[in-house]
Amino acid sequence: MLGSSRIPLFSPMIYDYQLAAFDKLLSVAKACFAIQRHTLPIRPRTNTLIIGPSGTGKTHLARAVAAELEAEFLSVSVAEWILLGCTGRGGTPSWPVIVGFLKRNHKKSGLVLFVDEIDKVSGGTAWETLLRAETFSLLDLRIPTGLNDEDGTSLSDDELAKAQDVLSNRTLVLAAGAFQHIWEDRSRPTVGFGSVVTNTQETNLNHLAATLPRELVNRFRSDVIVLPQLQECDYRRMLEQSAEAVPVYLRNTFLRLGNQRIHGAVACQQGCRFLEELMLDTIIEEKSLLQLGDSPSPSDVDIGSAFPPALPAPSKEPDA
Repeated sequence: MLGSSRIPLFSPMIYDYQLAAFDKLLSVAKACFAIQRHTLPIRPRTNTLIIGPSGTGKTHLARAVAAELEAEFLSVSVAEWILLGCTGRGGTPSWPVIVGFLKRNHKKSGLVLFVDEIDKVSGGTAWETLLRAETFSLLDLRIPTGLNDEDGTSLSDDELAKAQDVLSNRTLVLAAGAFQHIWEDRSRPTVGFGSVVTNTQETNLNHLAATLPRELVNRFRSDVIVLPQLQECDYRRMLEQSAEAVPVYLRNTFLRLGNQRIHGAVACQQGCRFLEELMLDTIIEEKSLLQLGDSPSPSDVDIGSAFPPALPAPSKEPDA
């Protein structure tokens, strides 16, 4: 449910279709970490929402922003959130884990707290109502009172105050969701006069309010970060970029298998999972070749000559 990470040895790869979203998030993060927010007369609204079809790399994007700024990173999944007072789900309630993360990093200049599957915060059951209340507290940058530590011991007022200072002044909260209905509505053909193709980049908080409570949606910036639905040209460019980073002795096999499978990846809307599966299958096949003594020469390859001509990128309407 919760995952904390330090800065990786290698910078995460940002694909071409993610660049615009990455640059926007990076500018928000830099502004968020540049000043003590409590010194300002108006608290800046920094909570930022990332949406995109499953597999487009929303978590990866948030991690990449943290890595770029050398900020500590914590990932929280709404689908696996454990409410305060609920210890029967086999884990520690989510809020004490979040506070522990803030306490451990109280000397850091910036932290990124990522809330995944935010589109699952809906419904009217008692559990969903309590989940929304705890989510609201996080988005309001407000730690609930009377918390225990991760090991169950009571937190002192001083410990809570330090954690609250980090959350209020040095933490960027990012949230993400697939909001699958948005993409399905836009990919469904329309029939009749006046049919309009909607630009997915124009998605805003009004679209999302159809799924999420308005009081939750309004806790984010109105500038929603949108990762687009991937087209074949995006998959081909992803494969090309990834191949440049793959070890030389695996590159030929990686490219050959990738080109064979791109059409299937597009049809199944695999997203970045296409590359993850491809990397494993490349290792499996290359290992088999090594065992047979028929491994290809580990010479470098000409990336350009390994690709069939890519389809041109679809034209995009200018932002309103």
